[in-house]
Amino acid sequence: MIKTKKSFSILNFGLGAILIIFLACSDKKSQVLTTESFENLIQDTLILSKDLNTAAISPSLAYFETDSGRFLLDFRKLHLVGYRYPEGDKGFEKFYQREGPDGLGDTDYKRALTKDGIFVIDADRKIHQANFEGKVIQSWNLPSTPTDRLYSNYTVFPNNPITYYENEIIISDVPYVMNEKLIGYEDWLVRLNLNSEEWEYISFEYPEKLREFYEDPNLGPYSHYYNSKSNQAIISFPVVDSLMILENNQTRWIDASPQESLIFKKGKTVPSGEYTIFQPDHSSARYTWITFDPFQKVYLRHVITGLKENEDTSTQFHISKMVVLDEDFNKLGEIENLPNNYQGFATPDGYYYYLGFGEVEEKVMFGRLDFSSFVKP
Repeated sequence: MIKTKKSFSILNFGLGAILIIFLACSDKKSQVLTTESFENLIQDTLILSKDLNTAAISPSLAYFETDSGRFLLDFRKLHLVGYRYPEGDKGFEKFYQREGPDGLGDTDYKRALTKDGIFVIDADRKIHQANFEGKVIQSWNLPSTPTDRLYSNYTVFPNNPITYYENEIIISDVPYVMNEKLIGYEDWLVRLNLNSEEWEYISFEYPEKLREFYEDPNLGPYSHYYNSKSNQAIISFPVVDSLMILENNQTRWIDASPQESLIFKKGKTVPSGEYTIFQPDHSSARYTWITFDPFQKVYLRHVITGLKENEDTSTQFHISKMVVLDEDFNKLGEIENLPNNYQGFATPDGYYYYLGFGEVEEKVMFGRLDFSSFVKP
């Protein structure tokens, strides 16, 4: 990426800068952001049912419109399931192979469901494209790990989706932790041209603030969303209030923080038998994922603000919310009292958020959220 810096002379600063600061402060004071409770945004509930073939249903599904109707697709443990939408009943399923000429390998955790089939990363070494009949169409080797990267990690972290568009795939390489050896590394997003089979990088630097949180597994890995319509890569760092926007070889920062101030707490090393391990501080605030609803045209940035205690003090859960921004990254408000930290999925009828089990574990519920209250006329 091309790094740019802005500089101002003393002559240009003067009264003009003071006026700008005054106007900015006035605008900030007059700006009214919407705050909504999660429960108030739920329009209705979608219920999907598990059966003997279905071990679990993903919190985030993929919406598709086909000649046979509308479907929500899920792919777990080499099992593809299509649920009719909005009815919620199972419309079809297909089991894929792990080995052999049509095998998808040992890692089906990181995948992309597209109109052209399923893309699956196999053990951080290959990516396969399979059709909906269970056949592998093509496979590509992932790029070799650069010497200064030490090791690559394409599969573990869930908040970095594979992006597929116009015969290109973008895959994230996410560090388990950030440390002195990696702070200068930049080639974190890799782009494969499916026609030429050539790789290139979308590069960016980790901000200096991450030096304060070396070796912390909660406060080092980034999350991202690639908007193929606007050709923008949006990077969210766990301890940085602003989003990094990469576009046309330029980098800019946009504030995407909640109204309350966040406290980031680095963990510590503790003895564990013969070893010393790093123990994260789970009460720390942190940003966890960023996504975009292309139908309601809003970005959603999830943030954990701390821990809450239940009546049973032996169990604690996170307090979390979502910051809502429009497609131009103007902050619109925030959603409080989220039931969990999962990422949902978008449909033309609303954004569905995972609510958990119904009266029985075979029933999985999703709440349909309407964000129209955030959109100013």
